[in-house]
Amino acid sequence: SNVAHELRTPLSIIKTNTEIRMLDTDIPEAARELHQNTLEELDRISHIINNLLTLNTLVNPGSFALSTVRLSPVVDTALEKLAQPIAKKNITIKTEIDTDATVRGNASALEQITFNIIKNAVIYTPRGGTITVSVANQKDDTVRFSVEDSGIGIAEKDLAHIFDPFYRADLARSRTKGGSGLGLVIVSELVQLHAGRITVHSELGHGTTVNVFIRRDKRAPIRPSSRR
Repeated sequence: SNVAHELRTPLSIIKTNTEIRMLDTDIPEAARELHQNTLEELDRISHIINNLLTLNTLVNPGSFALSTVRLSPVVDTALEKLAQPIAKKNITIKTEIDTDATVRGNASALEQITFNIIKNAVIYTPRGGTITVSVANQKDDTVRFSVEDSGIGIAEKDLAHIFDPFYRADLARSRTKGGSGLGLVIVSELVQLHAGRITVHSELGHGTTVNVFIRRDKRAPIRPSSRR
């Protein structure tokens, strides 16, 4: 945790200096592209640091406060944060959201669950692909959050290890795709803290579907459902 916090300040300075330089109009196009790549890598490092800080929180879960959380705005927030890479890869996003789907959970943790899963789908979905995000109440009094992508998929031999810290498949999930090997580990731990469950179905070359099931908050008022 201390190391992660110490890294934030120099990274912030590097990012700010790079962004200021990019405001200059005299930068050659090739140099501008290099600066843009630098910013993307800095964002990647920042995301890894946030994951490390979350892992530290999981070691000390005493402050894991629960409240009534509606998942629809949580998903909206995650999609807004990922709007730029989604647009850059021309990915089609389809949503099927039950707006009355409400759980008893930790708002920050639920935001990280949805963000990490959707981000993974964006990373491993090729240009022009499709990602379907859905939230639905289930008959067993749970709420299902699901992300289905048309990406590169995961080989059967790797599926058993995707929740191992820093595990990376050799070919399909190469480091050049930008993953850190921590995203799904954190998702799994956060889901367990909610007494929920997570399933992953995938086939190499045919996409991946991740489902998260969390107990529905029965105390929340039920409103007419809508899909969008």
